[in-house]
Amino acid sequence: MTLGSPPPVLRRPDGAPFIVTARAEDVLRTLDARLLTAVERRRCAALRHQADRDARAAAHLLVRWAATQLTGRPIETLDLVQRCPDCGAADHGRPSLPGAPAVHISLAYIRGAVVAGVGRHPVGVDIEAVRSADAGAAALSFALTGAEVCRVRSAPDPARMFLRLWTRKECLVKVGVLTLDTASQVELDPATEQPTAEGRTLSRHGPLHLLDWFDEALDAVVAAAGSASPFLASFPVPEPGRP
Repeated sequence: MTLGSPPPVLRRPDGAPFIVTARAEDVLRTLDARLLTAVERRRCAALRHQADRDARAAAHLLVRWAATQLTGRPIETLDLVQRCPDCGAADHGRPSLPGAPAVHISLAYIRGAVVAGVGRHPVGVDIEAVRSADAGAAALSFALTGAEVCRVRSAPDPARMFLRLWTRKECLVKVGVLTLDTASQVELDPATEQPTAEGRTLSRHGPLHLLDWFDEALDAVVAAAGSASPFLASFPVPEPGRP
């Protein structure tokens, strides 16, 4: 999508947060990097590795594209800003779209892959690479309750089970119902988990709906949280008439 292109439209359930996953290279090939603000470009350039710079840029572009799906606004009208609630700095903190203040956004990235979420209510997304999973004692005690630690250690694939729980908790942090300091004190109830026909897992935490899954193409565990069951799409969207 270049500057001035009309946003595409995807059908999605009313009220559902819209979640998009993509390879970073697909985003950078499809969307125009000139959409990034000077602050965003500076933050990307500060990262040491090119793969990290590309992933961060792709995540910031993808969340804009996802917002076009929700608002119908041209992508070039949707600048992204961040502001830290603690220190007031404008180069980190919770992201938002000043041009669409009613839209809530969330984004995450790893080398090579990104996820973005948008909604009319708070939404959280996270992605973690399976290859770098750490299910060691320190990571477990930092993020999980005692019962969750036992669940990880008894799982057929402990590293992947750890990431399933961790990404869901990270989403809840981004929604605002947890903090990193309280993550190990809040247990995610396995009784709420239900498999979907696509091989993903739906669960609940209070009024919030969570979705987590292993994305084989991205070799990553992905999760999303929102006030309704998340609606998932991949990017780029095939053109009409193409598979």
